[in-house]
Amino acid sequence: MPNYSAWRAALATVIALLGVTALALAQGTPFNILRPADGAIVREKVRIEVPRASIPQGGFVGIYIDGRFHTSLAPRQDDKEPRLRYIWDTKMPILDPSTQKTEPIQDGEHTITVVLYDPEGKAIDRAEVRVQVANREGISLPAIGARLQYRFRLGENVNYKQHDEVILLAGQTGAEITGGVTGEQVAYEADTFFNLFAYDVRGNTFIIRQRANKQQVLAYNQPVYTLGEEMFRAVLQFVTPLGNVVYQNVDTTNDPYVFRVMVLPVLPELRVKPGDTWTSFAHILLPDMPVERARKVLAQNKLEGVEWEGGYPTVRIRQTYEGTLSGTLEFSNYVLQNPKVKLDRTLWFAFNAGRLVRTETTVEIEGQVPTGVQPGRLAGLGGMPGAPMMGGTIPGYGGPIMGGPRAAGGAPMMGGPMPGYGAPMGGFVGGMDDDRSGMAGRRRGAPGVPGVPGMPPGAAAGGRRGGTAYGAPPGIPGVPGVPMMGPAPGTGGRMARGGLPGLPGVPRAGGLQAREQAPLKLKVVQSVQLLQQ
Repeated sequence: MPNYSAWRAALATVIALLGVTALALAQGTPFNILRPADGAIVREKVRIEVPRASIPQGGFVGIYIDGRFHTSLAPRQDDKEPRLRYIWDTKMPILDPSTQKTEPIQDGEHTITVVLYDPEGKAIDRAEVRVQVANREGISLPAIGARLQYRFRLGENVNYKQHDEVILLAGQTGAEITGGVTGEQVAYEADTFFNLFAYDVRGNTFIIRQRANKQQVLAYNQPVYTLGEEMFRAVLQFVTPLGNVVYQNVDTTNDPYVFRVMVLPVLPELRVKPGDTWTSFAHILLPDMPVERARKVLAQNKLEGVEWEGGYPTVRIRQTYEGTLSGTLEFSNYVLQNPKVKLDRTLWFAFNAGRLVRTETTVEIEGQVPTGVQPGRLAGLGGMPGAPMMGGTIPGYGGPIMGGPRAAGGAPMMGGPMPGYGAPMGGFVGGMDDDRSGMAGRRRGAPGVPGVPGMPPGAAAGGRRGGTAYGAPPGIPGVPGVPMMGPAPGTGGRMARGGLPGLPGVPRAGGLQAREQAPLKLKVVQSVQLLQQ
């Protein structure tokens, strides 16, 4: 008696195999890993590539590292590239599902497996290669240690990208500031591109011309503005091989939005090798803070090891500081008294090329701030992009006049409660010298601008940089009033151009400065990356 069940099972298997074979033949491309090659030595970011034509319509691939699922991806319908690519960052720790902890990828042999799935999620093919990860191999330092120094060649251009984020830790920050929103809020995010040009070399001193050539800013994940290089001025710096700035043509009255500077970390004076520790000054430089007002702290440094970064053999240095700053730390609209600061920075320095390759910095700031009106601004901490400033400015006065007629596209006239907006400031007292015309221009000894009705003259401090203020983000109730806006076309702006969107700021409270204090805890995350020439 024939065994029909076994015969049917065998026939089904044959049909399935024929179907897979027919699919591969129809597509004309076998499924395999095109890159990296089996046995390749790899480091840093590794491109994993498979032929796109071997993936059936609606299919996808799964990528496994050493047998652990890493990610899955599918080709886009509009993607015409012949290869499906994925970048595996071998310096990014991998999550161990058994312990739910991340583990760094060690140098040595690792297996990359790519599994092909049909639209129903059934595995229909697989390919794998073995590679040798060598993120630390091939780098050696002298037994007496390496001397770390910056090296700039005359006429050389070096370009960097700096990414900044300001995160409100809402669970530990007063509701007066966060508007009752819980969780972390990325209030400000910016990408700034810097060019460092070796203008001259004089003995052991480099004359570097720094210039920001582009800045893109988001506030609460909403685009605010993009500035081109024409909006920034060049800064000349006399820099020593250790990174100390002997002189630069920026003073405390200069506008940080015009004179943007990327701070180079200070290097150790003596030779160093893995395990060595030393102290050096580090800058606590926050967004909207002129470099001359940055606080310097004595940080602990440790050379943790050597590794490849950005194609360079580098030393990896960990820099830390934790303590209480005496006095005040100005941040946006807030003046923190004796704030607690925690700094954690990792930097990668190419010791042969004499070049900073990358930094990753986290600064946590905690303190008490008054809930009343305070001068200053921070692009992105609350608010929306600006409309033309109402009322214009009067040359020779310390601040703008509010309450003028409503400009086209501007905000409503002040005076009524406006959910989501902060109240304007009161009058400014006479300002300081400033040879540049600008919004809230400063002329020594000029009388202050009359205050907003309901606020006595001088209720808001004068003589400071004329700040631009914005209200809270959408959905967060503000206090009565309207935001201050950017300069209207034709008026002398801070950047002497006018007509640009205003920069958002932290919500302001109306009336007299309140005496109540609110807790403020921020996390500032910054990364600097050397761009390929």
